[in-house]
Amino acid sequence: MGPVFNLGQPVVDPQVTFTPEELSTSFQKYRKELIIMPMFAMSAALQHMGHRDGIRYKEHIHEMKGNFQFGNYDKYKKGDGAVAIVQRTLETFFGNCIEPIDPNSIVQTLWGSDVTKGEALKNVDWTKRVCAYIMKKLGENMFLEMWTAKHDPTDTTHTSKWFNGFKTLENIEIASGAMSQAVGNLYWLPEAITALNAEDIINDFVWGDAAAGWQGVHTLLRGQPVKLFMSETVKHFYEVAYQTNHGALPYNLQFTKAHLEGKMNIEFVALSNVPENYLSLTPKGNILALWNLRTADETFLCEKSLTSHYDVDFLANMFYGEQYESINKEKLCVARFATAVETTTGKNPKNEGWYVKSGNEYVPTTDTTPGENTTYYVL
Repeated sequence: MGPVFNLGQPVVDPQVTFTPEELSTSFQKYRKELIIMPMFAMSAALQHMGHRDGIRYKEHIHEMKGNFQFGNYDKYKKGDGAVAIVQRTLETFFGNCIEPIDPNSIVQTLWGSDVTKGEALKNVDWTKRVCAYIMKKLGENMFLEMWTAKHDPTDTTHTSKWFNGFKTLENIEIASGAMSQAVGNLYWLPEAITALNAEDIINDFVWGDAAAGWQGVHTLLRGQPVKLFMSETVKHFYEVAYQTNHGALPYNLQFTKAHLEGKMNIEFVALSNVPENYLSLTPKGNILALWNLRTADETFLCEKSLTSHYDVDFLANMFYGEQYESINKEKLCVARFATAVETTTGKNPKNEGWYVKSGNEYVPTTDTTPGENTTYYVL
């Protein structure tokens, strides 16, 4: 008898099967391990942030603001005793994922992999791995949107429309006037960050830029242990610029920078999900990832499909959100770059959420039709 060739059909190990019941049982068995898989997938960012759990929809926190000073003795002096109590809202958004899974296709995929041939399949709990992979992918997509997500309740499909990312939260504060260069918690970058100017721009952000009327970040902010969030590209540009500017110095033996030169308390946090031409300086405990993870309406399970005898349905419900505990200049300062809009014909600038430049600031436009000789910007 001649050889039998596999004509492109997947080879399935008859001793290894996945059933809906086995996937469901596995998910329940490992539920406590699987529920934190999204956090592991987001760990590159979460290790540099604060965390709050038990936040289901909205919770309010309060911050006191005031300015009190000792002065030379004066029997008759009397201050105004002004203490402002500012309320901030921590908000999580309820989201879910429902995906049909074909156990047979999983087996075929595993058997076709070079690393899972033969006996290997028999000795590993692949049901656990499958469920962990699904949870991990959910977390990876959350990680990618941590700065740029913008909540839109009409879109139930995309992670980018589920919650409000940090940059979106900042845009709300900028539009309200609570974040501005005049207030001291926002610096407008004069140009895009490149390998030629990265060191100068970051130093100007921290220490001041007289030409732009910027006094630098508040002395109390730059004097405490803080994280300087940036894109991986910006960190690379800083290192290239540093090597170009200081490569001839005899004490420079390497140019990988983990901190701002001369300020060991300012730690560089370079992440692939941080937008370009953006910097955020804040203590770890001020930039918050918000979870619930406590109530029964958050469920994670696999159960037999209602539409197919051969499939299972993966279901996950979760609350998640983000917020800054404080946007005061002693706790937060960001650097942003306003990009000019190239095509405005036929657009409604106000509805588009565009900005116009006013002095050293950018403010939301009220134009409903493009103004003549007007440049609009996106943040």
